[in-house]
Amino acid sequence: MGNLLFKNAHVIDPSQKLDTVGDVLVVDGKIADFGKALSCSADNIIDASGLVLAPGLIDLHVHLRDPG
Repeated sequence: MGNLLFKNAHVIDPSQKLDTVGDVLVVDGKIADFGKALSCSADNIIDASGLVLAPGLIDLHVHLRDPG
């Protein structure tokens, strides 16, 4: 997996009190950089305009019963 750059993503991270629009660079599966208008090269660039990028979400509407 190469470098991945998300451009113009709505980034939400409650643990960091972060709720903003920016670019996120992922290198080897880990966040390497974050900021506005990052100017770096990446193997894959994703236009995330209008999309939300968050560390994890939990589905609170789960049914745990047989048969599953």
